[in-house]
Amino acid sequence: MSVEPTPRRRRLGSEFRRLREALGWTQEEAASRLGYRALSTVSKIEKGTQGVTIQQLPHFFEVFGVTDEVVRQELRDLARKAGEPDWWQQYEGIVDDPLGDYLSQIETASSLFTFNPLAVHGLLQTPDYARAVIEGSRAWKTTGDIDGFMTVREKHQTAMLERTPPLRIWAVLTEGLLRQEVGDRSVMRTQIEHLAELARTDPNITIQVLPYTAGAHAGMDGPFMLMSFSAGRDIVCIESMRTSLHLNRPETVEVYRTTSDLLKSDALSPKASLPFLAMLAKEMS
Repeated sequence: MSVEPTPRRRRLGSEFRRLREALGWTQEEAASRLGYRALSTVSKIEKGTQGVTIQQLPHFFEVFGVTDEVVRQELRDLARKAGEPDWWQQYEGIVDDPLGDYLSQIETASSLFTFNPLAVHGLLQTPDYARAVIEGSRAWKTTGDIDGFMTVREKHQTAMLERTPPLRIWAVLTEGLLRQEVGDRSVMRTQIEHLAELARTDPNITIQVLPYTAGAHAGMDGPFMLMSFSAGRDIVCIESMRTSLHLNRPETVEVYRTTSDLLKSDALSPKASLPFLAMLAKEMS
């Protein structure tokens, strides 16, 4: 029976596709080994349009040879919550795909690396900076839409920064981004001071500044996020105004992992970034 391809069902399906491909099986071979008469069943599962129940998982584990208990538990959690409504579904019209996909993925990620030369990542934004970014984007046409999106952002930020286990965040911020007067100088000063405070006091947040003097750097190709998980493939997310690209092929992810490592090397160290942030905040006074 067809079901809604929710973000969790799609992620569960992609994990089974990863397991199948690692074994070198075609979808038809996997369907045969799982005991499905319809060869299209595996394709539907991998696309998230057919569900897998908790009761079916032991059979899947046996067929695919899944013995790692961490992996088993993540797949159980995905299957168990696949049909549950997410907290953001009450904001229909504000939170749709691909934002819903991102929210579903980040809630199970163990770490996040982010590089964006245009804006501070949402999890690190102050409310005034966030509103200035949202209003400046012209993506939302009414005050009600802006207020609704602000509510979603604030709930998401609180949930992610206070969750257990904690989400480890590593951000590389360009000097140009930090000098851009989003809102006004007062808003920007508060935002920079907030970044410095997070870097000083939260052991799960690392912030580095990429100064102008770095010249050409590894991130010249554009912004991206790299999400890592305790089990399953890491994901690279590339966002634009109304769409996003989610990449999980190992060879592609490895390119972005190398890029993130080079950006960390190009930027000031986390320790050296703190006085640089203090200098920028003072300039905004």
